[in-house]
Amino acid sequence: MDEYLKIVLEQIRCKKARPYIRQELQDHIEDQIEANVSAGLDRTDAEKEAVKDMGDPVEAGLFLDRIHKPQIAWKLLFIITVISVIGILIHMAIDLYVTGDGTAMAPRYAFHVITGVVVMMILYFLDYTLLARFSKIIAAILIAMCFSTLLFGNVINGMHYFISSGLFGGFRIPIQALMLLYIPIYGGILYKYRGTGYAGLVKSLLWMIIPAWLVLYLPSVMTAGLMLVSMLVMLTIAVRKGWFHVQKALSLCTIWSIFTIAPTILILVLYWQQRFSPYQMARLQAMFSSGSENYIQLILQDFLSSSNFVGNNGMNIAEVLPGFNSDYILTCLTSMYGILPAILLCCILATLIFGIFNTAIRQKNQLGMLMGCGCGMVFLMSLLINVLENIGIFPPTMTFLPFISSGGSYIITCYGLLGIVLSVYRYKNVYPAHIKVKILNS
Repeated sequence: MDEYLKIVLEQIRCKKARPYIRQELQDHIEDQIEANVSAGLDRTDAEKEAVKDMGDPVEAGLFLDRIHKPQIAWKLLFIITVISVIGILIHMAIDLYVTGDGTAMAPRYAFHVITGVVVMMILYFLDYTLLARFSKIIAAILIAMCFSTLLFGNVINGMHYFISSGLFGGFRIPIQALMLLYIPIYGGILYKYRGTGYAGLVKSLLWMIIPAWLVLYLPSVMTAGLMLVSMLVMLTIAVRKGWFHVQKALSLCTIWSIFTIAPTILILVLYWQQRFSPYQMARLQAMFSSGSENYIQLILQDFLSSSNFVGNNGMNIAEVLPGFNSDYILTCLTSMYGILPAILLCCILATLIFGIFNTAIRQKNQLGMLMGCGCGMVFLMSLLINVLENIGIFPPTMTFLPFISSGGSYIITCYGLLGIVLSVYRYKNVYPAHIKVKILNS
C-alpha cells in the first residue's frame, strides 16, 4: 500500500494537496482491506486485492493531479480589472471637470490602485491558511496598533486618524482602513475555537468586541459598526455550521439581542459625554433635528432631484459638496453624467460582490468559506451604506465606495481583501472541508 501511495503522490504537483489525498486514499484502501478480510481473505491477500482494485497508480495520480490543483478566479480578475479602469477614468473625468486638466487627483488615485493590485497579488499567492495560522497574532497586532492610535495618533477634528512619523519612521498608518482587515482574520480566530463549547463562544465574542470598541472610541462609528455586523454574521455562520457545541437558536438569539441594544446605548453614552469629533456631533445632531439643519442631506437631495437620467445637470458639485471624489463620488458621477452611469457602476460592484460570496459559499473548506464571507461583508456593507448616504437616506458619515472612492488606505485595503478571496478560490480544490491548521496563540 505504501508503495502504491508513493507512486500516486509523485504524479501530483501541488504539494499542499498531497497529505489530504494520501489520507483519503489510505482510508479508502483500509476500508476495502477490512471488507476483504470479512470476506475470508487473510490480511496480506486482502491488502493486495484492495490495492489492485485501486487501478494503475500513475493513471490515478494523473487524474487526481488534474482535480487537485490551484485555480485562478478569472471572472473575478476580469471584473476587478474593469472596475480599476473605470475608477481611473472617473477620477480623470473629475479632474477635468473640476480643474480643467487630468493631473490633480487622478495620478494619485492610479498610484494607489497599482499599489493595491500589488498587495492583492501578494495575498493571492500567500496561502490564506497561513493567515489563519497566525490569526491571533495578527489580530493582537491590529488591536495594539488601534490602541496606540488612541494614545499617540494624529488627531484631526477630534478623530484619531493615523500613527505617523514619531513611531513608524515617517510612515502614516491609517488605522480605520487597516482595521477592516481584522474581519477576515477573525475567521481564523473562530476556526481556532471550532469544537469548543460556551467558553470558546465567549472568547470569540471578546475577540469581536474589543477591536470594535476601540475603533468606536477613535471615534469611527461607521467602521466600528461595519466591523461588528460583519463579525456577527461570521459568528452566526460558525454557530449554524456547528463549530461550537452550544444550543444554536438560544445562543444566536441572545447574541443578536445584546448586540442590537448595546451599541445604541454606547453611542448615546459617547454622545452624552461628547466623545465624538465636532463634525460627528453635528451629524448626530442633524439626525435628530429638523431637515433644514441637515445641510449635507439637503445638498445631496438637491443634486439628485436636479440630475438627468443621462447627461450633466449643469451644477458645479465641487463648489458646494465636500468629499465629492470620496464619500459622495456617486453624487458627483450623477451630477456629471447622469443617474444611469451611477446605476451601472453600482451594478458592476454588485456583480463583484455576488461573485465574492458565490466563491465563498461554494468553497468546501469551511475556513476559506468563512474568511471569504467576511471579505464579502466588508464590500456589501460599504456599498449599501455609501449608496444610501448618497441618496440622502442614510445620515452623513465617513464612508467609501469600494475601489472607487479616493483615499489610498481604503483603496489598498479593498484590493487586499480581494486578494484573500482570490487565495481562497486558488485552493478550493486543494483543501478538504476541514484542515489541521496549527493556529498560534498571541
